[in-house]
Amino acid sequence: MSDATSAKATLRREMRALRRTLPDQVERSDRLWTHMRERPEVRDAATVMVFDSIPGEPITAPFIEWCRSSNKRVVLPEDDPAPDPGAVDVVIVPGTAFTRSGLRLGQGGGWYDRFLPRTRSDCVWIGVGYEPQIVDSLPVETHDVRLDLVITDAGIAGAAGDD
Repeated sequence: MSDATSAKATLRREMRALRRTLPDQVERSDRLWTHMRERPEVRDAATVMVFDSIPGEPITAPFIEWCRSSNKRVVLPEDDPAPDPGAVDVVIVPGTAFTRSGLRLGQGGGWYDRFLPRTRSDCVWIGVGYEPQIVDSLPVETHDVRLDLVITDAGIAGAAGDD
């Protein structure tokens, strides 16, 4: 196991534990989605890919409902068949940790690292998490992608190129 792989596994365990201890996840999620709805790239999107949240992740059901009530097409990575990467305007990406410059530590399966590079060049990739998930640095490997923007319950945490 490489040093980066080992460091990622350790940080994933720490961040999953941190997420489980956050007592106000519903309120934090509500604030996060309020910030998300204010983003012009989200308001203008016709098709939004957003994940179906698992415990510890920002609760996506209210955002999915807002998208649908705003006549946006919602696609989920969990859907079968897999979403068409060329048809998505915005991808909302979960993670266990993020940097302000758009680096992300995922669950370890690499699904988003494989999917995102296949989207159109004008597709916007937005990471979402709770403010305590923002860290100063992450172990990075060559296959890790950098997100365009990271939004938390505290607002915009950062954008690609912010260091």
